[in-house]
Order: sequence, then C-alpha cells, then structure tokens
Amino acid sequence: MTNKEIELTHNLAERFEVAFNQIHGVLKRMNPHEYNDAFMKLLTETSQKHRYIQNFFYELRQFAKLRNALVHEKLKVRTYIATPSEEAVTLIEKIASLLTRPPAVTNIASKSVATIDLTTPIEEVIQLMHESSYNQLPVYENGVFVFLLTEDGLTSWLASSIRNGTIDLNGHTASEIQDYEKEHNVAFLGRNINIFELEDMYEDAFQSHRKLEAVIITETGSPLEKPLGIITTWDLIEIDLISEK
Repeated sequence: MTNKEIELTHNLAERFEVAFNQIHGVLKRMNPHEYNDAFMKLLTETSQKHRYIQNFFYELRQFAKLRNALVHEKLKVRTYIATPSEEAVTLIEKIASLLTRPPAVTNIASKSVATIDLTTPIEEVIQLMHESSYNQLPVYENGVFVFLLTEDGLTSWLASSIRNGTIDLNGHTASEIQDYEKEHNVAFLGRNINIFELEDMYEDAFQSHRKLEAVIITETGSPLEKPLGIITTWDLIEIDLISEK
C-alpha cells in the first residue's frame, strides 16, 4: 500500500468514526435514563419509538458491525482490518447530519389550517368540509382555541337534528356541535420543535391510553396564537418521505 493509499484509508476510517460517534451521541441523549448505552441496544429501543430513526435501522446496524471491526479488531497503528468505502462514509455522514439536526415539525404539518368560529353557521361548516380535504376543524372564540370539530361530531349533530325526514340548518352554528364531540386530545407545539419531540408526544399519549387527535402548530406552542399548521396521525407517514430526501 502506498503512503497516499494509507492516508486515504485512514481519512475514510476517521470520518466514519466521527459520524458514528455523532449518531451514538444522539441515541444516548434520547435515552438519558438508559444504564446500558451500547449502540445496538440504544438503536433498537429508539427505533421502536421513533419512526424517523426506524428508517435508518438497517444501515446503522451494518455500520455498527463495521465500526466494531474498525475499533475492536485493529491490529496495528494506522491499519484497519476493514475499510469503509467512500460511499459508506458519505451515507453515514448524511444520516449523522439528519439525526443531529432533525427536521422541525413544520416539515410535515399541513401548510394551511382552516379554522372556524363558534358562530360559524353549520351550513358553512358542511360546505367547507365538502369543498376541501379538511375533516377536522379547530374552533376558536375571540382567537382562543375551544374544541376540535370533526366529521363524526358533525354527523352526530345532523342525525340528532332530523325532524320529519328533514334537517333545518337555519340559525344553527358550530357551537352546537361541541356537545356531540367526544373528548378530543389536542396538543400545541411551537414551530421550532423537532420531529423527535413530536414523536415523543404521540408515544406519551399512547402509553397513557390517550388518542392524540391532532397537534396544532403555532409560533411558540400557545393556544392563544394563530395556527400555522396542523398534524394528524396520518401526517406522521410524511416522516418516511422526509428521511428519503
């Protein structure tokens, strides 16, 4: 091996180790109470809770094997039993970058939020749902969030309002639907919160046997602020697409 080849091998190995250690650091920070901080244990447990990390599970498992060969089976100074390829180093550096700087929740939140007031006529609510893809509408009063109006709640109100085979919508407003809504768990997050924290919120709700219906994004996470986006469980699928970019 020439000196140039040795230097290239050393450089690739060093870059690989730096990226690997960055990823290991992320996993440790996400599991602060875990006594055993072995890479594969942390990776397995974290990927079960975070879909975003799950997307990289196979590659990171292979990289863990390579890292063991680089570190634990090193026989001589500046020599390695295995050498990462340029392609492998580029990939692990990309993953390290994605994990150390995870995307903000605004990357998967709907970019527009249709909101209504308590005084919005039910006829307008029906038209809005019919003409758009919205099936959940945050309801506000004087700029303050009150409740989440859903298709199920609207349907229940309509069913209870049938008189002699007809429904009179005149004079009825969104406020009347609140009594027909089940208790919906709605959370608020600031626009700079990252995807890991969003997934933690859904995981905590699941562990508490609560179904989180929606997360509304505002500037700082206050329900008194104008909504900038909304996230439902269906939007979590977007996490897969983000990791592929």
